[in-house]
Amino acid sequence: MKSIKLSKLILFFLFFLFSSSTFAGLCSPCYSYDSISGLTGASITDNRVYAGLKWTLNEGISPQAVLGFRHARTESNGNTDGGDISISAKFMGSFQLGKLRAKYFDGKEKVQGEVGGGFDFTKGLFGGVGVHAPYSLIGLDIHPFINGNKFEPYIQIDTIKKYKKNNNSSSTCVLRDDLFGAYVDAECTIPAPT
Repeated sequence: MKSIKLSKLILFFLFFLFSSSTFAGLCSPCYSYDSISGLTGASITDNRVYAGLKWTLNEGISPQAVLGFRHARTESNGNTDGGDISISAKFMGSFQLGKLRAKYFDGKEKVQGEVGGGFDFTKGLFGGVGVHAPYSLIGLDIHPFINGNKFEPYIQIDTIKKYKKNNNSSSTCVLRDDLFGAYVDAECTIPAPT
């Protein structure tokens, strides 16, 4: 009984392999592209881990190390927006966690304005604003729940370079399976004719 089931399974597997290779030979490739009218350009998504050094202007000359993750979307016209999450820590002398920060940014591929907030491990909750350019950031954090100096200006150098934008004029399209005429859930970019 087991041998009959095993032989049926082997026959089905062989039929499946033969069928797949036969259908693959009917069209090469079996997909074509259909343009969606009225849409031009395509955005580029950029996910990156980054590192940096941050100097808080009223805390001396020792920097803090920064490690973060940045998700950005840049459109063909250069508009760039996204989110960022990072953590900083003092590492000179004794190790001490600094700030856990989340922020939203918006601007062009070269310069973005940022707004966010998070938790300072020594001072509590904070909010902040900043301006990011390639490899550099200038910002101001506000600590509303502490007595004393509530404002912390800072500068940062990091590994975040200028974002790339899609410079070619293109049409957005969907991938269509020519063998069965069905649309496949995929997006593509077709360069505009020159």
